[in-house]
Amino acid sequence: MSRKLIFWVVASFLFLGAMLWGISRLWESNADGLSGHGWVAYVLGGVLTLALSMGLFLLTFHSARHGYDEIDRPEDRTDQNIDYRQ
Repeated sequence: MSRKLIFWVVASFLFLGAMLWGISRLWESNADGLSGHGWVAYVLGGVLTLALSMGLFLLTFHSARHGYDEIDRPEDRTDQNIDYRQ
């Protein structure tokens, strides 16, 4: 893994942690707080959402870099001797 990717992964988790801390302070000031089960669901939902979004972005970039998104049209081919109309 490159240093840039590691930086963005760490930064994403730090941002997630800051959001969890901020929202927890907001909730605790307005109500009785969360139970242990609520905290587990809260953290697990955030981590899984972040992991899913990172995975989908990485797949998108991988696909674009390796040419999987290119349209293969007959008129773009260089060998003109083959008749592609069938």
